[in-house]
Amino acid sequence: MALAIAMACSVMLGLKIYSPSQVWRAFVAFDGSETSVVIVNLRLPRAIIAPLTGAGLGVAGVIIQTLARNRIASPDTLGLNAGASLAVVVASFWLGVSSLAGLSLAAAVGALLTSLLVFGIAAGAGGLSPLRIVLVGVTMAGLGHALVEIILTSNEAALEQLLFWLSGAIVDRPISLAVNGGVMLVIGAALGWSLAPSLDALQADDATASGLGVPLGLVRGASFIAIALLTGSAITMAGPVGFVGLVIPHAARALAGLRHRHQIAAAALLGAIYVTVADIAVRYVIYPAEAPVGAVTAAVGGVVLLGLLKRRAA
Repeated sequence: MALAIAMACSVMLGLKIYSPSQVWRAFVAFDGSETSVVIVNLRLPRAIIAPLTGAGLGVAGVIIQTLARNRIASPDTLGLNAGASLAVVVASFWLGVSSLAGLSLAAAVGALLTSLLVFGIAAGAGGLSPLRIVLVGVTMAGLGHALVEIILTSNEAALEQLLFWLSGAIVDRPISLAVNGGVMLVIGAALGWSLAPSLDALQADDATASGLGVPLGLVRGASFIAIALLTGSAITMAGPVGFVGLVIPHAARALAGLRHRHQIAAAALLGAIYVTVADIAVRYVIYPAEAPVGAVTAAVGGVVLLGLLKRRAA
């Protein structure tokens, strides 16, 4: 119900507020007027893309925090957002990829390679300790963002085109993005759901999970693919929306407990609501202009991260 209300508000609220009757007429009797065009072609796509983005990042955050055994791990702190963004920029402006399907694939591959690199470097540096994984991830995130800035700085047209997108924004997105991203998201979520019993065991340690019959290498590899699909779909649709994958898993565990099938369902729903509400809020933060949704989620996520770090230090 909360998600349905949030999506309805996303269609109605903005620089101009539309009534439910106006929205209904635009859907059932599209007449090409300004009201119909804004509602159907501009507001409706973002009301669909925002919850898909939040759901993907929320579920990815649950899986990442279990694999890393670290409650401050997320697609941001492990560098997956940066890796996916770098892959999209390289594919777009160096390889000439322009199709939505191609950019979606590039984002997924970038997230997958970054996750493999982070866990591989951490394992080679002395083991997959929670602190080591996050330190390697933060380093990779910084490197990825630096490379993106170098590429965009050398191409002013690319900088102007992608600057708002790289902040995490859902405005002016075509509905076709939801189709491409939605397919990747459903596949990634289904894969994560199928891995839930094994992820339950991985919350302990490798020895315990192995003793319970969990094939560690296979589960980790499949988890990396699920994370890549979920993060890549979100990056493709909305850019690197920050810290959703950090905040939402904590809320999901508080609401649904530690069983991963419950966590994944709760994270998908809460993430969808969170990003949709954030996308509504950015329309009024610097009214009448509009801020990128990533600015709001990053601000909230930064506060949550500081609170988590303070609690761990205590």
